[in-house]
Amino acid sequence: MTYQVVQTLTGHGRFSQYLFRFKLRNSPYFAYDPTLIQDVLHVFKDCDMFLRMRTALKVGIGVRISKRHFSKILEDSFKRKFFLDFCGMIVKRCNRINQ
Repeated sequence: MTYQVVQTLTGHGRFSQYLFRFKLRNSPYFAYDPTLIQDVLHVFKDCDMFLRMRTALKVGIGVRISKRHFSKILEDSFKRKFFLDFCGMIVKRCNRINQ
């Protein structure tokens, strides 16, 4: 398991809400839309910035991306590979945005 996956599954990464909690950011809101709190669930389920990647993942594995489906996704080695790649891309992009 990579650090990107751990950060994604725990929400302990460079997500605005997490950084704000430790006073490392002035706001928990998303840089591109100050009306939305940037937490891991928003990034996974709703964030327009990841819409294309999320749709490709959903089509590729045949499972909707939501917290309740994580265990189902991680149990299957084929689905897990796609999901872990998706986690890595999300964390890398959020790390760049929230430096």
